[in-house]
Amino acid sequence: MTDAAEYRRHAQDALARDNLELAVVYLQNAVRQDPHDRESYHTLGRLLRVAGQGERATACYRACLERFPSDSVARMGLAALGQEPAPDRLPDEVVLYVFDRNAHAYEANMEGLAYRIPETLTPILAAEKGAAARSLDILDLGCGSGWCGPLLRPFARHLVGLDLSPAMLALAQDKDAYDALVEGEILGALGNWRPASFDAVVAANVVLYFGELELLATAVARVLRPGGVFVFDVEEGEGDKAVFHTAGRFTHGRGLLERVFAPPQYERLRIQETIMRMEQGRPVAALCCAAAVPAA
Repeated sequence: MTDAAEYRRHAQDALARDNLELAVVYLQNAVRQDPHDRESYHTLGRLLRVAGQGERATACYRACLERFPSDSVARMGLAALGQEPAPDRLPDEVVLYVFDRNAHAYEANMEGLAYRIPETLTPILAAEKGAAARSLDILDLGCGSGWCGPLLRPFARHLVGLDLSPAMLALAQDKDAYDALVEGEILGALGNWRPASFDAVVAANVVLYFGELELLATAVARVLRPGGVFVFDVEEGEGDKAVFHTAGRFTHGRGLLERVFAPPQYERLRIQETIMRMEQGRPVAALCCAAAVPAA
């Protein structure tokens, strides 16, 4: 008899062939075979959600919560569908679930989505801080697999990577680009760093997992030296509010960015439009930003 794990493997094979409907069938079989197979609920809910099948995704997540009432992944899935209150930021356990379990395929998956944000942020950093070789102390915030590491290394006197996922940090270690790698949650780690430790903080594919951004902006400003810069991207939204949407990410509009990264904490904000990635065959609009704190 086919067990739930084997059905999940069949589903992954179907996804590799871009056969979403077949993957859904296999995952439905998995949860029928084992109603306590939490991973199959998670994957099935996500596939239905990104495919725009909100009612079926909602039913899947609610079935998961019937068996696992505290399941944070199912609750975030419902929040992305507008069925639960949106979080202030993606919870740590959800971040670990998403990135730790997919670390081995992360870069290949993102390459397949035409993701090029690190390559877009690097020249923005150069324009802000100059191109002098190895002159900056840089924090790669949410460094993940270390994609930014080799790109930042030519600018860095000292390059530190911070990430919550041990599996992703192991990949970053293999890049041999960092002077130090730190495992930890972003806001907590920033709060524990000495003030004025870095000339630049870079965050690629990170800020979109935070909501209104005030706490993050303050925490980053604290560790920047006078004249330092925060270089990051967001998924482009509208107006002055963060919106948590079906992909499980936040969008941020120019109005929100201009409100948060404003005097007296920041003295300058520059915004560049770009494409973050492709999703369901459509480009995802992004804003790449450089927010500078006041010089001494």
